[in-house]
Amino acid sequence: MFHIVIDSAIDLPEGMHYDDLSIVPLYVKVGDRLLKDMVDISREEFFEILPTEYDHISTSQPNPQDFVSAIETAKETDVLVMTITSKVSGTYASALSAAQESNKNVTVFDTWNLSMGAGVLALEAMSMREKGMSMEEVVKNLYVLREQVRFTPVIATLKNLVRTGRISRFTGIVGEMLRVKPLVELREGDIVPVRNERGNPFNILKKLVDEAEKHADRSHPFIIGYTDYVPEIEQLVKEHNALLARGNPIVGAYTGNNTFAVAYIQKQE
Repeated sequence: MFHIVIDSAIDLPEGMHYDDLSIVPLYVKVGDRLLKDMVDISREEFFEILPTEYDHISTSQPNPQDFVSAIETAKETDVLVMTITSKVSGTYASALSAAQESNKNVTVFDTWNLSMGAGVLALEAMSMREKGMSMEEVVKNLYVLREQVRFTPVIATLKNLVRTGRISRFTGIVGEMLRVKPLVELREGDIVPVRNERGNPFNILKKLVDEAEKHADRSHPFIIGYTDYVPEIEQLVKEHNALLARGNPIVGAYTGNNTFAVAYIQKQE
C-alpha cells in the first residue's frame, strides 16, 4: 500500500470519500491577503468575489515544506505525489524539492493536466491502488494514461486570460467583441486552443459532452465540471452517467466565472 498526495488544483468529484489521500493547497492572493486554497477560502467564496476582484487576484504554488509536511505525516513509507502540469505551474518543482528532502520512497508524477483532467488520473491511481497494484506499477500505467486524457474547458470570458498574459490583449478584445467562447485543451502539459464557439457556455458544454461520449473510454472516469453552479448540470450528469466536480480557484483565476468542462480518457483507436 502507498499514500497518494495531490495538490488542490487537481479537482475530484463531489460527494465521494477518499482514503489514504492528502491534498496540498496552492495559494490565492486577493489584494494583500495570501490565502490557502480550501483552508482560508472556499470555492463558493472565491467564485463569488471573482467578478469584482479579478484585477486583484493572483495565484502561487505550494512551497516545498507544504509537500514535506504531507509526505512525512503519511503512515506509509511509499508516497506518490501527483501535481498539475509543470508547464504552467511551479507546483511540480516544489514537490520534487520536497521528495529530495524526505527519507521516504517518494515518486512525483506530473499529470500534464489541470483541474478535472488531472482529477481523472488521480481517480485512476486510487482505483489501481485498490486493486493491489504497487506504486511502481501504478506510475507506469499513469504515464500511458496521461497521453489519453482529454480535458476541454469552455471559457465564458477572455478578460482573465488577457490579464494573466495567456492570450494577447488584441485577441481578447476581438474575441469579446465577437462574443466567442474559446475551447482549449492540455496537450503534453501545454494549454492549446482548439476552436471558438458562440452561444451560452452551458449549451456549448452539452455539445462538448455529446462529442466526448463518442471518443471516451467509459471504463474510466468521465467528469463534467463547473465553476458556477446551474441546476441543469445535474440532469446532464445523470443523462451521461458522469461524475460532477467543481473547478478550483487556481484555474478559476485564469478562466473566470461560468466556465464548464469535460474530462475523460480517450479510447485507443
